[in-house]
Amino acid sequence: MTQIVEVGRRVLAPFCSLGRWYNETAKRHPVATGVWTSGLKTSAADAFAQKVLEGREEMDWKRHATFCTFGFLYLGGFQYWLYNVKFTQWCGPITSRFGHKASAPIKTFIDQAIHHPFMYFPTFYAIKASVTGKPMSYAVDKYKSEIWTSVKTLWTVWVPLQLINFAFVPRHLRVPYVAGVSFGWTMILSVMQGKFDKTAEVSESKLLSDSVRETVRMRDRLSNSPACARSLAHSLTHQSITHAPTRAFLPQMPSVSSSSNMPMPAAAVAQAKDL
Repeated sequence: MTQIVEVGRRVLAPFCSLGRWYNETAKRHPVATGVWTSGLKTSAADAFAQKVLEGREEMDWKRHATFCTFGFLYLGGFQYWLYNVKFTQWCGPITSRFGHKASAPIKTFIDQAIHHPFMYFPTFYAIKASVTGKPMSYAVDKYKSEIWTSVKTLWTVWVPLQLINFAFVPRHLRVPYVAGVSFGWTMILSVMQGKFDKTAEVSESKLLSDSVRETVRMRDRLSNSPACARSLAHSLTHQSITHAPTRAFLPQMPSVSSSSNMPMPAAAVAQAKDL
């Protein structure tokens, strides 16, 4: 038995030394420790999600850049200030009077019901839009369509974990704690974003296909019915067709006045038949 204990100590000794070094580093440099831990963790979690869980042959580097930027700047930087400065100020009187266990539920409520729905996820979508070159309207649409599903998943994972964090974890280790246990959460969020993006691409492709099919039917009607061609030419003088696939399939129509009964020029009819 003594030999087993000794072997266990030797095996665990490097990890214990690493833990002590990390703890001392976090005490001396809490912000830097939080930033580097959160950023590297987020990068590793997204890479693991893409290559192992999703089995991608090629990394989605824009998606990876989104998570890295979010991990270093928001999770490591902003959340340190939020958890260790603002939460301490807001809940200081309760903590000083009743202890950390009494203030932990209040901090968890602020974090999960206010911070994450109205700051965490909007920031994530805004960073994603910036990294991928999309307008901010893209971030707003993503937030509106995905927030409820994301928040329900978030609460399942983080409500119990944050209760533990605010009740028992020392202040200088709170952000590293969040970074460590959120490796799994980041993989969940990464996979969810991949599925959301794929669903959006499929929906957009379906809309494009429906538009093209409708344009082809319109083209066939033009080629088979001069009367329909005249009617379409008349309508096109009063509205612009801006959809690129539609412009590609439709012939260039001449201007026709609303009172004109003249037949459509033969050249335009011939162009429609040639499509």
